[in-house]
Formats: sequence, structure tokens, C-alpha cells
Amino acid sequence: MKYSKTLGSVALSALLVLGMAGCSDNDTTVIETPVAEAPTPEAPIELSSDLAAIAELEAAEVAAISASLVGVTEEDKIPFGDGSFSAFERVAVFPTVKDADGNLDHAATYAKVAELANTFAKHVANIDEPTSDPETFKGANWILGGTELPVTNNLGDADVMHHMLGIPTKLPIDPNVPMSPANTKKVKVVEVCNSKYAAKALGVINVGGDEGAKVAAGIYHTTALPCEVIIYNDEDAIFVDMLNPETIFTLFFTEVFTADEMNIPAFKADMMALPTQVKNEIFAMIYNAFDTAGETYTKTSIKMGTIYSAMSKVEATTDTSNDGKEPYRHYSYTSDGTKEFTSTDAKAIAATLISVMTSDEEGTVGSQETALKSILPSEMAGVHPAWRSGRLEPLKVPGGSWIVEACSPTYAKEALTTGEYHTPALPCEIAVFVNPDDNKTIDISILNPEFMFGALFADGMEKMTVDEIAGFNTIIDNINGDLKTIVDYAMENNVTTGSFDGTNMKITPVIY
Repeated sequence: MKYSKTLGSVALSALLVLGMAGCSDNDTTVIETPVAEAPTPEAPIELSSDLAAIAELEAAEVAAISASLVGVTEEDKIPFGDGSFSAFERVAVFPTVKDADGNLDHAATYAKVAELANTFAKHVANIDEPTSDPETFKGANWILGGTELPVTNNLGDADVMHHMLGIPTKLPIDPNVPMSPANTKKVKVVEVCNSKYAAKALGVINVGGDEGAKVAAGIYHTTALPCEVIIYNDEDAIFVDMLNPETIFTLFFTEVFTADEMNIPAFKADMMALPTQVKNEIFAMIYNAFDTAGETYTKTSIKMGTIYSAMSKVEATTDTSNDGKEPYRHYSYTSDGTKEFTSTDAKAIAATLISVMTSDEEGTVGSQETALKSILPSEMAGVHPAWRSGRLEPLKVPGGSWIVEACSPTYAKEALTTGEYHTPALPCEIAVFVNPDDNKTIDISILNPEFMFGALFADGMEKMTVDEIAGFNTIIDNINGDLKTIVDYAMENNVTTGSFDGTNMKITPVIY
């Protein structure tokens, strides 16, 4: 029997008390245990490992939310959603695959992870959600990151695999087999984008319609996109998590909540509704994909990672006057002053960055030019980051920006020792676009690793020793230095669109 289950903490507790006997409604199907067969208190029914994991996670979530609300005034509460949000959210949990003896089959479970990632990616690529479900989907059609094909294209497994990412961990696929590249567990990443919501976030169209306004300096938030859904497994279950859109539209847009535009009623109403609307649509898209495929799983909504219940805590993340960090670092590169750049030129420059960084397509992945490698801060410190682009080509977003997704397996593995649910905070994003006020200048934005680790990995770092934190700070410094060095080197030595000598200056289009 194929079924999906929706278990909240209260419902799960009730099932535990009743020995898993329950009643179903139109949205929930539960295998019932006849009353006569209910276990005695001396022999309680044992939960499957996936349901046990859910129970544990939900209990931890309740405790974390309670702790985050201590001292929070009514005026300071998060003004959207359910009043709290976390950096990451667990959307669904699947059982692992067992062998004939009922033991965990590591290889088959890992293969199931890939199958589920393909199922979701194909759904996003092939289904026009606003047409199929207009009550839920209010924006444009969602697309799979990297595709711009009409929804009539019936993309298959091979097509969507090209557009997904695999972020390596320090964990083996099968712990009974020696660790090796072939036995390295990777987290599957499916990126999704909605042109309407992205256009609002990046200041391309008004937030709030004709009576609203555009997000100021919107293009300088490009590297906060796209939305990411991840799929991976552990010994207990297969998990589907995502970077919470409520996080994207708050932590990466903190200045918007105190901007003059918030005095415009239409802008404020839409801006407050946008994070939860985007979140609900991604949830629905995930469930539609797996329900249509007839998968057996449990629908969840579990906050993972650092929980934010106060707007003051959100705003503090970017309060640079009080130890906060800017989410992005922006640099302007000026050519010889004669060429007027277009978005096509920005795409060509982004493609050159990928070539310099290397990608799988070239067969030299992770091996940069000797001259570049010799000046990378990581290499100079004796670390071999093996930088590469997560994609073969730049990712297009509204407003004329092009995103390069930089990844170092070395640093990704270290970052994910804090928990694989942090994966949506990776990879390192670099955006290339024409300066909106001077088309003779190319601007390049880089997500600030200091901000990312401070705001999105804080829960993991809280468990570290002083020495471990110092080690992570060194990693952050190396990542910052490596990415800027790669960009500068490429602009000076490899980019042929314009005459750049690598000279650039840091700009602050948004003041934090």
C-alpha cells in the first residue's frame, strides 16, 4: 500500500499512547492496529526508525522554540508565518530501504535518495504549477535551476541530473566499506526558482503591485537566490530539507524592514506575505511531486538549526556596528571606460569565471592554472581546496544577473560536520552583473562566508570547542581570500569581454 502520513507532535504523541491506532481523514492515511491487538504497557510497540527520528526532532523543535521566545516582547515578535522561523526546515521524511533480513541496505537507500531527487526535479521542470493548482500557486511557474525550457518539455532523469548538485560529506555511503571517492556520501541539491518572486526580491518589479514600490538596490541581493531543496539519508531515514524562504527574505534583506518603502501599505503587506507564500508553494510542490509518484513518506514541518523568534535578533545579524556582518561583498571592476556592457557580457564573464575555477566538463575539475593556484590563500596555508564550479554554465536570474556556484569539496566537507541539514547554505555564490548606474562597470557580488557561518551555522558552532571555532574561522578567512583571488585573477588574465586589469574597489550599495 502506498501512502503519505502527516504527523504533528501532538498527533504522534497520541499514536504512541494508543499503540499506533488512529483514524484517517482525507489528507492522512494511517495503518490501523485493531483494538484487540493493542500492545500491553509491558510490551510497547516499537516505532520505525524514521518515525522515531521525527518524534525526537519534534521534541527538540518545541524546546528550541520555547527557548527562543524567552524575553521576546509582543512588539518584537516575527510578524509573519507562525511567529518563529529557522534557517532550515525539514519538509518530509522517508523510510530507509531494508534488505531481505530487515537490515538497512546502505547502497539501496543511497540510490533511493538519488531517485527521490530526480522525482522532485522532474516535477519542477515538467509541471506548470500555477495552471495545475492555481489556488496554491500565485506566482509564475517554478523552474528547475539551470533550465529555461517550456513546461511542455518532458525532461527525464538524464536531463535533470545535469542541473542538480551533489555536495560531498565526510561520511561513507556504506560504513562497512572503506572510504573512497566512490563511497563518499553526497547531499543532493535541487535548486528551484520562480521568476515573479525573484523579480520582486531583486527590485525588477514592484512589491505590492502598482501601489507598491521596488526593493532598493535589489540586484545586490542576487546571491541570496535561488531556493534550495536537499535530499540525503542517515542510518534512520531519508530527509527532504530546504533553506527556509522566510530566512532568505529576512536575514538577507534586513535593511528592507526599516526602509522607507515599508511606509507604503501595499509594499509592506506584500513584503510581509512574500516569505510565507514562497515557503508554502515549495512545500506544496514537494508534496505534489512525491504524492504523484506514489511514494510512502511522512509530511513534516520541523524547524532545523538556529531559530529566530524576534525581529531584533534578525536585524542584529547584519548590525555591523555591533558585531553583525554584511551578507554580501560587492566589488566594481572598470574596463578601459569605452565599452558599454550588457547582460550578455556579464554572462560571458561569469562563464569565464567557471572556466578559470574549472568544472567537470573540462576534465580538469579542481585543478586551476599554476599561476593562480600559487597565490590562493588556502594553498599558501598548505590546504588544497580544489575549487570548482558546481554548474557547467552560469545560472540566470531576473534583472540580468548571472550566478556562479563555487564549491570546494575540502571546505564543504568541513562545513557539513555541523550537520548535513546545513547544506542549503552551500555552495558559495558569486553574481556577475552590469552596474545599474554605470553600464561601463561590471559588479561582482560574493556571499560573505563570515555572515553565512554566523547566521546559518550558529547552532552547529555552539557545540564546538574554542579550538574548533578557531579552525572554522581560519576556513572562513581562506574561503574569503580564495574566492576574491580567483575573481581578480580571472578579470585580469582571462576575461576578454572588455579590457580589465584586475583593478577594482569594494562598494557598499546597501548600508547595514
